[in-house]
Amino acid sequence: MLGSSVLLLVLALVSSAYAARLPRVHHRIAVIAHRGGTALAPENTLAAFRRAIELGVDYVEIDVRVTKDGRFVLMHDRTVDRTTNGFGTVADLDFEALRALDAGSKFSPRFAGEKVPTLDEALALCHKRVSIYLDHKDGPIAAIWETIRKHRMQRQVVVYDGLDECREWKRLAPQLPVMVSPDDEFRLPGGCARLKQVLPVEVLDGNVIEWTKEMVQEAHANGMTVYVDNLGLLDNPQGFRAALAMGVDGIQTDHPDQLLEVLKQTRTEP
Repeated sequence: MLGSSVLLLVLALVSSAYAARLPRVHHRIAVIAHRGGTALAPENTLAAFRRAIELGVDYVEIDVRVTKDGRFVLMHDRTVDRTTNGFGTVADLDFEALRALDAGSKFSPRFAGEKVPTLDEALALCHKRVSIYLDHKDGPIAAIWETIRKHRMQRQVVVYDGLDECREWKRLAPQLPVMVSPDDEFRLPGGCARLKQVLPVEVLDGNVIEWTKEMVQEAHANGMTVYVDNLGLLDNPQGFRAALAMGVDGIQTDHPDQLLEVLKQTRTEP
């Protein structure tokens, strides 16, 4: 029979291994639909997430903010001006006012009446269907974590945040994978090892133009996964192929349909 000290050590090792586990992906790399796939449907809406699920992506990326009356909603910008028919800052609007806005018509008339969704609605839709890449814009971390737990999504969420905020996520939820965009000092040779000493993170992020094959290899050597953003000029099949050649583990894109097609093509190439 194991002694108590040995048993505690074994449990700690098991817990540590469990903590670092990322959501399972279904493709050779993780296909991440940026805000649900902003080229295909209005961003950060349930319509976008439904389309992404239909395509078979691995993650939908969402941006979480909090309203004046404490409701968690999905909105990338600080204001609602760009994506809805309203005006104002999310933090200064109560939920009833925000919910009355049209979040679909600016993308296309066929999405007229699409609402700004709550975090609850997004998690309920995605549960057991697709994983969540949660970009924490603002709002109390503890309450967001409780919302994730309420929907039993602990194993389907990766959180993107700053280093200091990731420390808080890890304090509250050590089993939850976290992701950061490394500062310049951590992009130098040996930077990944230094970053691990500051905060063990599961995933590194950043635009694909900021990465090289050597940097990806160094991240892997330090037990880190690399999810790049192909947003901008390289959000196309040529850019996807360049990222794949670097050996990345995931690509975030506004065009998940095109990325899936490239993955299908490269699977059959010699």
